[in-house]
Amino acid sequence: MEEVKNTVYVYVDESGSITKTNISNNRYFIIAMLFTDNPTAIRRLFKKKISQLIKNDSKRKETLIKNKEIKGSDISESKKLQIYQHVLTHGKDTLELGIIVLDNNYATDKFIENHARAFNYLVQVYLDSCYRKHSKYMTGSGKIEILLDEQNVATGAKYNLEEYLNQQLTMSNPICDSFAANYTDSKNEKLVQLADFVANTFYRNIEKKDENSAENFKLWMDSLCGDDIFDFSEAHDIKLNF
Repeated sequence: MEEVKNTVYVYVDESGSITKTNISNNRYFIIAMLFTDNPTAIRRLFKKKISQLIKNDSKRKETLIKNKEIKGSDISESKKLQIYQHVLTHGKDTLELGIIVLDNNYATDKFIENHARAFNYLVQVYLDSCYRKHSKYMTGSGKIEILLDEQNVATGAKYNLEEYLNQQLTMSNPICDSFAANYTDSKNEKLVQLADFVANTFYRNIEKKDENSAENFKLWMDSLCGDDIFDFSEAHDIKLNF
């Protein structure tokens, strides 16, 4: 996406599933949204640290050459910590993180029958509440451009995210003048890859209760919109593992 003045760029990926199948092992669905008004700077920081990490790691270098990316699920939290520290040390002022967590225990069969519709609704509710109330980028004007990983989101669905958000959030009490939503293969966008890393970190923390993810969560805490995850559950009882 070419940078345009008065535009907020949002890079989105997800971890887990919206499902009622084997819910004891698939309880949580997590969406990570990286907001920035300077994607070039954040992209440069992420690329630099990835290059440094694989410089002396032949296995990961081969993976990167073969797959054009490294997935968050394929890298340890200690390695991610080095990446996050670099990005946040130098780019914290130009980014913000949104984390949406759905507890599938509270999801109805009707809600989960259309993944794309459910996904779009989660994003819309998040933007209409958490982003509207707490984001440092919230102005009520300008443009919000969203880029999502096409591998995880049903792009051919009846419910188009761009149309839906423009319908819901730009007419009455708008949060911006217009939305654009596009889909890409994450191989082609480093910041969608970074969103994948972050989504996986929070999934490991919340779903897997992975103690190694605790330091990474705490590192992101100051950059979280509203200073917390957006708990999309009836009881608001999602527990983070410090």
